[in-house]
Amino acid sequence: MQIISGQARGVILAVPPTMAVRPTAGRSRKALFDSLGRFDGATVVDLFSGSGALGLEAASRGAARVFLVERDRRHCRVIERNINAVRKTGVAADIRLAEAAAPAIRFWDGAVPDVIFADPPYEDSAEQWQRLLHDPAFLRAAAGTLLVWEIPDTPGASGPFLADHPLEDCRLRQFGGTGFLIGYLPEVADVQS
Repeated sequence: MQIISGQARGVILAVPPTMAVRPTAGRSRKALFDSLGRFDGATVVDLFSGSGALGLEAASRGAARVFLVERDRRHCRVIERNINAVRKTGVAADIRLAEAAAPAIRFWDGAVPDVIFADPPYEDSAEQWQRLLHDPAFLRAAAGTLLVWEIPDTPGASGPFLADHPLEDCRLRQFGGTGFLIGYLPEVADVQS
């Protein structure tokens, strides 16, 4: 697996050696990023980072601040190696050892992110979706942020995600064999406590 575009293009990334991590395929990642447009100066959060590939791709494409959030210490060690690999090209990112549903403010130092990527383990994805998108603290901390959530690749998997969510301008996009739910988190005034 490698960085596809930008300043760190071609840098090879390590992947944690467990089946719990299945990095977004290169072709799907390229199509997704091409559809999202420019990242110049953006603040990006990559929840459930695994290898850090999504966040590091954003950093390579010009994101100014990138926070990689991962709860597994073994995966964090792999992410650190990947950060060091891209750092040689002038690309930077920060890692946070934390649960994605922990108080959101400590993930990104109080800055409201422009984009949040979320690619939890498929077996936990629907539960994590419900947990985060019904958490008033998370919604307040990320109000107006573009959320990009990778959908499990099983038939009918998008149902629970499309049925109950607060996202604005929400759409399901398919890139390669990978589905993403993309939409904006509601503004603070729209969030019920």
